[in-house]
Amino acid sequence: MKQWFAAGLLVLAVGYTAYGLSTLTLLTSSGRPAAGFFPLVIGVLLILSCAVNLWGDLREWIEAKQTGIVAVHQADPEAEAKADALGVDAHAIDGGPEFGRDVLIAFLYICGFVGLLNLLGALLAMMVFMFIFLFTFNRPHVVSNLIYSVALPGFLYGLFKILLNASLPVGPLGF
Repeated sequence: MKQWFAAGLLVLAVGYTAYGLSTLTLLTSSGRPAAGFFPLVIGVLLILSCAVNLWGDLREWIEAKQTGIVAVHQADPEAEAKADALGVDAHAIDGGPEFGRDVLIAFLYICGFVGLLNLLGALLAMMVFMFIFLFTFNRPHVVSNLIYSVALPGFLYGLFKILLNASLPVGPLGF
């Protein structure tokens, strides 16, 4: 199952990059990187990371087929102890029974984020997404969740909108 999920992610990454290549401008008329250059870099890195992940999953699957021994992933006790000491719910660090549920929740939140982009604008949609995401997966730290929910979207908005002059969806409040 893991190898099919990894293969699906690789197909999505290739599709994202191909869509970006066909619709975005990579270079300006003066030869400098244009707005489409950064998504292309992200797409290439996404393809590479998905391909490496798929390769590892396929090797594990082939080995299990040949030996008849299915690898069991268990959480690293040292990592679990560190996570417990930090108060982090780390049930899915190395794939736990709730890992699939968490992936589904993250996927649904991302879909909701994309839907909110045009309704609320980029900045507010990022803040709402970050707060709900952090509140779901880091519930005990409400204050730090609020700070991250404002600081990271604010930084990203400043980087893309102000510094890089990228076109971001504008909400009813003008940002």
